[in-house]
Amino acid sequence: MTKSNQYLGEIRSSLQVLFEKMQPEMMESLNEHEMTPTQLFVLSYLKKVGSSKVSQIAELMDVKPSAVTLLVDRLEQHNFVVREHNKEDRRVVDITLTEFGHRKLEDVLNGRKAIMDRYLLHLTEEELSMMASITKKLATSAASYKDKQQ
Repeated sequence: MTKSNQYLGEIRSSLQVLFEKMQPEMMESLNEHEMTPTQLFVLSYLKKVGSSKVSQIAELMDVKPSAVTLLVDRLEQHNFVVREHNKEDRRVVDITLTEFGHRKLEDVLNGRKAIMDRYLLHLTEEELSMMASITKKLATSAASYKDKQQ
């Protein structure tokens, strides 16, 4: 076994333990905000793009538009999103975050940050600096890998 393979194994194992510890806390945080992981995904996407059609969300999630329509119905019932007719084409309905949806999303994201910070603050400043560089490199690599697949 090469040193690289040994390191890869240790990294995978350690990340698995970390994620297994954090996952229940992340789910509990979502439950406290009466939100599902799928709803969090959609709200985060809407924050990023501003507004979207049901068909665009369905394509992104690789599900049928009818499934997204049910999801949007629930989000609308919680006052997280609003449906609005598109100003250029009244036949098109855009899904947009409400102000309450923005605040709720920020609350959830802040809770998730606090959970992650609690684990990461066990590292020294030097370790945090290295971790920041490494994870940034991984994120860049993941983004370029995804672009190559498309």
